[in-house]
Amino acid sequence: MKGQRGKKGTYVIRAKRGLLNDTTWRRTLKDYPTSLICLIRERLLKKIPGLSEKFNSNSRYFGYWIGDDKDRVYIYVQKKNLRIDLCISRDFEEKIHREGFKVHYVNNYQGRARWLTGWQIPHSTNNIEGVIKWLCKAFERNL
Repeated sequence: MKGQRGKKGTYVIRAKRGLLNDTTWRRTLKDYPTSLICLIRERLLKKIPGLSEKFNSNSRYFGYWIGDDKDRVYIYVQKKNLRIDLCISRDFEEKIHREGFKVHYVNNYQGRARWLTGWQIPHSTNNIEGVIKWLCKAFERNL
């Protein structure tokens, strides 16, 4: 079916372009810290022209892509941190470690596709610019 991106999950809500309305995900994340994900969403929208967002209410993740391209970023909202999977090479793990972040590889579909998976961002991080820099890198053609 034209216009559909991949298999439509029961729990997945997609914006055609831009960000989803906050009411789409707020109830699911009512017991989770959300100020960091809100800040990231706003910054990504400003920095990445044509960005689109989806939210999976079962797994509590946001996904991002541009136009008809594949998904490039998944941000899982967890109680203590955000776990991010990026469509960049795992070769960047050491650089991310040097910036003070933890990366614990996740052997999921993205990990097996050679994405950098399991990047841990504490909700209390003060390095939002560093986070945004790496998120933006996922939208470059690098895999």
